[in-house]
Amino acid sequence: MQDLALGSIEAIGGAAKKLGAGIGRLIEKVNPDVWRELGYVSMSSYSLLLPRREQVVDRGADGLVPLVLVHGLGGNRGLWSPLRLFLRMNGHRRIYAFGYEDGTIEDHAEDLKGFVDSILRTTGEARVDIVAHSLGGIISRYAIQRLGLRGTVRTLVTMATPHQGTYAAQYANTTLTRSLRPASDVIRNLNAEDLTDYPMRFFSIFSNRDVYVVPAEGMTHPGAENVFLPDVSHSQYLVSPQVFRVVASCLTGRPVSE
Repeated sequence: MQDLALGSIEAIGGAAKKLGAGIGRLIEKVNPDVWRELGYVSMSSYSLLLPRREQVVDRGADGLVPLVLVHGLGGNRGLWSPLRLFLRMNGHRRIYAFGYEDGTIEDHAEDLKGFVDSILRTTGEARVDIVAHSLGGIISRYAIQRLGLRGTVRTLVTMATPHQGTYAAQYANTTLTRSLRPASDVIRNLNAEDLTDYPMRFFSIFSNRDVYVVPAEGMTHPGAENVFLPDVSHSQYLVSPQVFRVVASCLTGRPVSE
């Protein structure tokens, strides 16, 4: 009986070892960038504890243009906490994070316009700067190009935004992901216009390690100063000091070099 039990344990152990080896081989075949991205996503779980909406209040003049932050698909305003802290340490007091949930790009852009209008009324300023991540850049562009924010935005900084669309969007079938495909009406409509005539500075920060925006060139725009940062994953933009320094440089209007 004892021999039978030991034999069963050995058999189970051998099967578990083979299963583990098989799983290990499968893991090795997954693009390392996917694991990097999952790691940065898990690091951002703290953001779920913060309120989805931000109250627009007058925080006092700081000598700088009010700054609006627009998160990406599936994100929330809490994801901006590291960048907000960095910019506050560099003198920014009037930072406002725009939050959104369900709806279309057009819906979110309309809400963003109302959010910006509220900031201008509250602060008494005439213009704002916008920093946007991923889908947030498309929402910001729609508000600027189609909803009347053209003369209100002094600087637009986008990070990992699929300005030319992304082929990865074909793997999800939602209203928002369909709008991010390269041939979508939204992408074609926005890109039919020359942004070099707009009275704003436009920067697009992109990388070669993004698993959501494919190909990487889809994050560039002919009307922007395109800033290449190697080896940055999609969610890493939200926690990287290197990215924060580039964003700060864009907001001051200095030439960007990293």
